[in-house]
Amino acid sequence: MPEPTLSAVLNPDEWRLIESLRGLPESPLRSRIFQVLDGILFFVANPRCQGMGVEGFPCGEPASTCEECHQIWDLLDTISDRVKQG
Repeated sequence: MPEPTLSAVLNPDEWRLIESLRGLPESPLRSRIFQVLDGILFFVANPRCQGMGVEGFPCGEPASTCEECHQIWDLLDTISDRVKQG
């Protein structure tokens, strides 16, 4: 059975992301990328540290520390730097 066709309005950044994801060859790495992206998007939409972080995000889970958020930001900075290096 063919997959249903979806209609959506996307901005250029969203289109670029979708095109990049669709261009990945089927592999365990592709599956892992989807899992990691789901996790990152969930983390950004649902921050877990108490109070207002340095980046200005309101947080709401007192069980976690700001250090956990900063570890994620540091990891994203590292990935971004590596991408820029080519």
